[in-house]
Amino acid sequence: MEQLPPGQARQGEHYSPPHSYHGRPVHGWDPLAATPDFDSAATPPEPSPASTLSEIPRPSPVSVGLGIGHVGRSHSGYDPIYSHPSDDPPDNGPQYVDAPSKAAHQPQQYFTIPETPIHYPPQHGGSSNDPGRPRPSRWREWSWFRGPGPMYAAFCLGIIFAGSHHAFYSSLNGKPADDQIRMMRMGGLLSYAAKASFVSSVVFAYRQQVWVTARRKRLRLRTIDGLFAAVDEFVALLNWEFAKKAKVAMALAVLTWLFPLTVILTPGALTVEPLTEVRADRCSDIRTLNFETEKVKDWRNMDSINGYPGLSLSFWNTTMEEPNTSASYNDSFFDYWTGSSSQVILVADHSALSGDVVPRANVALETCGAGWNCSYTISYVAPGYKCSEVARGRNLDGERLRREHGMPLNVSELVPNGNYCYIANALVGEYAPFQIDAGDAGVPIAGPPFPKHLGAFRTEPVLWIGHSIPTTPGTPPTNRSTPGWDTAFEPAIFRCEHYLTNYTVQFNHTFSTQTTTVLQREFLHPIIDTTYLPDRVANDGTKDNTTAVPESNYVLPLDYERYRVVGAYHSLGLRLREQVHGNIKYLPYPGVESKVTNTRLISKKTYLAVPNLMDEVQRFYENITLSLLSNPQFMIVSWAADPAERSGVGSSSSPDLSYPCTKTRVANAYAYRKRDLWIAYAIAIAAALACVALGTAALAQNNYHVRDMHVSSVVAATRAPCLDALPWRTASRWGEVPPEVLDTTMGYGLVADGLDGKTAATTPRSAESLETRSATPSAASVDGVGGRVYYGFAQQEVLERTRLATFGSGKPRSRMSAFSFRTWDQG
Repeated sequence: MEQLPPGQARQGEHYSPPHSYHGRPVHGWDPLAATPDFDSAATPPEPSPASTLSEIPRPSPVSVGLGIGHVGRSHSGYDPIYSHPSDDPPDNGPQYVDAPSKAAHQPQQYFTIPETPIHYPPQHGGSSNDPGRPRPSRWREWSWFRGPGPMYAAFCLGIIFAGSHHAFYSSLNGKPADDQIRMMRMGGLLSYAAKASFVSSVVFAYRQQVWVTARRKRLRLRTIDGLFAAVDEFVALLNWEFAKKAKVAMALAVLTWLFPLTVILTPGALTVEPLTEVRADRCSDIRTLNFETEKVKDWRNMDSINGYPGLSLSFWNTTMEEPNTSASYNDSFFDYWTGSSSQVILVADHSALSGDVVPRANVALETCGAGWNCSYTISYVAPGYKCSEVARGRNLDGERLRREHGMPLNVSELVPNGNYCYIANALVGEYAPFQIDAGDAGVPIAGPPFPKHLGAFRTEPVLWIGHSIPTTPGTPPTNRSTPGWDTAFEPAIFRCEHYLTNYTVQFNHTFSTQTTTVLQREFLHPIIDTTYLPDRVANDGTKDNTTAVPESNYVLPLDYERYRVVGAYHSLGLRLREQVHGNIKYLPYPGVESKVTNTRLISKKTYLAVPNLMDEVQRFYENITLSLLSNPQFMIVSWAADPAERSGVGSSSSPDLSYPCTKTRVANAYAYRKRDLWIAYAIAIAAALACVALGTAALAQNNYHVRDMHVSSVVAATRAPCLDALPWRTASRWGEVPPEVLDTTMGYGLVADGLDGKTAATTPRSAESLETRSATPSAASVDGVGGRVYYGFAQQEVLERTRLATFGSGKPRSRMSAFSFRTWDQG
């Protein structure tokens, strides 16, 4: 840097003309002169050279900013030499000692003999010319829009953006993840806006802290460099003196660098994951069972729907070779049951072999709709087997069971006493398929009158099942020579009666899979309320030797509506009875004498009955019944919304036939985790609030003057001529600063040009403040400092001399905390 000749000040903008003011003292203003880190006493500065000069009373300039003097409104009698852009003094101004240079911004010095200490212009537009005028309220002078308003506005905007971010994510929560890129970008934008607002408020607060830190602390120039650059250069934080002496500023700078984490953390609160959407809705094509529709089914009529004929569960014989459908049934013309229809046999065998309910083709798509799963509950009345255990134990009394219960089984055949593990008699009292000698279509060869009980349903066979239950876990023994054989099995006997049952069943269609759950079964009454008599011969003119009492409860063909319904029940029950009837031999090797091994009722590994066989038989029959829904051609398949109406094959477009259901689907949906978002924002808001509080404290210590770090502010703060005394050596064309200069301890405060390199000869009066010193001029005095006085950066000894020359050694240096909200003149 270029060295100036001795006695010549460094050129700079002339912000405040140095002068001594002979007038009244300034009230209510105390210059900032703290040097917190410089405790040693300084040598009193020498008095400024003085010469006699005619007194010219001059009012003071209106104000001088912190570091940058500026001229405000002038008062009457104000000398234009202090504000006129020309360097030529007015005719009535003080005379120069030497002819001044015509440079635009060269400092000027005057010969003055101050009667009072140097005058410091009011900071807030106050004038010493009007001592009676009260000082305006600090808060009224503080412009919120030009002052700290941006800091508070940015903080509030950050909270608003955070709340908007929460509201936006809440609106997406649980909704299908459509247009993910746009939604993620929108969330990132709100997160960035919140971050930018918080950082703006923190940076504003940091700027205020920079200046009060420079005022409170005496730092090396390289540390001051870092102080001004910390929010822009991360390397500036790697300074031990910065961290040690400027902890608050360091914390604010670190937070400025950490705030961008909110842009990373908060968008993660919204994710996309598979969620189950549940909707209460109405589904189409839901069917139920209504056996009452069999009443009107005449096998002679097609009863077609959508071109598909209606199907009965039963096959029928007739007593007339050429039936006349218009003729009424009578003693010589009626239909009588002959067996289960081939369609119901197909469905029942399919269910028995698959071990589950047979679903209708495309049932999930037709019922739930594309992309949806659904569930619903239907109720219907259908046949069911009511089972109860009769006996259990190794030594069962078969004779007593036959005598008391009519059991048709030989329980001694069950292992461990016998060789069988399963015995079942399910056809005792079964309807005889050949009731009478007949020709084609079952027309009796002998003409009427026909036997009274021709085609009568006399009873419903009772299922009698005995099976051996393993008593120990693991694989049961397969030989009597195995130790523990006698206790390895326990025989059990149960019976099942055919009842009319009220069912409540829940259907679930998940993708293409159908599951059913019987929620409730209520057994109403026996389908045919009679008791079978095994030892009595009927001898009633038919080939059916079944006898049951009371005979009045027989169901006869002429009661054709009830007869057709009971025929449907009987056709369905026969499918179960034929599946479970028969025996399974266990010793000496497995031997199968039943279709039951094709069902899920028997273990494929051991040929033993599955656990809880009695309950499984009931569910097995229920599965066969529900499988009837797989073929909508059956007469009994109806609409769940209107059971009296047959459904037939095909879909229904009528909204009246839709049925309540619950639709669900698993799809990618937005999932918002409020906790994750608000943890990040709560930390950010709390940190920003603390920074705003520190910024407010710094504003108070700056006498509510908002500071910035613009180049103009730095230039104004570095115009002290004493800085020329630093070891600049040869000025670098690239602007590098020598290490010796960077290691110089400096501060920010009041600087007087007259004290930048000298020591006052006498110590100023310290007992009097600026407000109480006499305003009466005298001929000669050295109780003040001469030359230009302003705020700026200077070496610590220069700042200390200015403080001592201004306030005297009696006023201690302020040690105000960074958290203090007092103004500097109160510190």
